[in-house]
Amino acid sequence: LVLDLRMPETNGLAVIRALKKEASGTRIVVLTAAVDEREVLDAIRLGVHGVVLKEMAPRLLLDAVRKVHGGGRWVETQLAGRAMEEMLKREAAVEQLSSVLTAREIEVARLAAFGLRNAEIAERLYISEGTVKIHLHHIYAKLNVAKRSELARYARDIGLV
Repeated sequence: LVLDLRMPETNGLAVIRALKKEASGTRIVVLTAAVDEREVLDAIRLGVHGVVLKEMAPRLLLDAVRKVHGGGRWVETQLAGRAMEEMLKREAAVEQLSSVLTAREIEVARLAAFGLRNAEIAERLYISEGTVKIHLHHIYAKLNVAKRSELARYARDIGLV
């Protein structure tokens, strides 16, 4: 499957998650114009086998499809380098936060900074919505932020999201 991460009706990551749940065995190559390292890393974590930028030569897409079809992986070196930098930045942010927040608070902070509502965070982490609210209260106090938008800005500034 050749798939774009950004489509009008749905999110490409949602399609990948659905295919993964079905255990279809479909090998996926992501073809994307927008380079969002976080989305690419998420796609790779979900099992995507190839990533090609639309700006690259069309023959590279064919090469990627052939390699993935043959059982290999394909990630553009330019994109891989940027994704690696993003991953290292995120790890440094988690390390910095781990001296202040618990591991669960870091998870809640990251999801809240991504814009998820309390109910969505609760569902993803298998906790109650009330527990999410308590975690957020502790996070705000420990990081000295007053609201969600400040938490999101802080998380972006340090590289957590």
